[in-house]
Amino acid sequence: MIHRMMRRAAGILVVAALSWPALAEDSPIGFVSGPLAGVAAENAKHTERQASEGSGTIRTDTATFETRGLFAFVDWSRLPGGYHWKSNDRIGSLSSWVQRVFKATAFTVVRGDRQSVNGYLAQYRIITLTGSGERCGVFDMQRTNHLIQGAVCAPNGGEVPLLAVLQGLSIDNVIGP
Repeated sequence: MIHRMMRRAAGILVVAALSWPALAEDSPIGFVSGPLAGVAAENAKHTERQASEGSGTIRTDTATFETRGLFAFVDWSRLPGGYHWKSNDRIGSLSSWVQRVFKATAFTVVRGDRQSVNGYLAQYRIITLTGSGERCGVFDMQRTNHLIQGAVCAPNGGEVPLLAVLQGLSIDNVIGP
């Protein structure tokens, strides 16, 4: 399931890069404070698909955000009631996904941690990408059947204000400062 989400997210990033200038779109995902406060969602997408057991619908919303050289991709997925996410290495998969998206030859982990952000357990990692010049923060936030994950990237190895971005994240009736 994670690999399908990563492929879909990679496709969205490629589309985002090729569709300049992107138009602002309606999305339940936004930022109300921090470095991305008020930045309009671009490349917003909503999908629904049947759960593998046929017992409900998996809903996913994705969007990208960009301002002053800072780029963010957010994926919010919801499982039907009673189901929980099972994958254990989502941060590792996200790091590899960002490496592929930016066509980097490798990534180096600068630091990582876990902490609560607006009621969600957030696991994150700051990585530098070899061969592309970007520095990114990948994140995974989970609560019950909600999963919020993505990446925030800064060009030229700049500092990634990941926690400030996450603290400003707002998703309609789900998370917010």
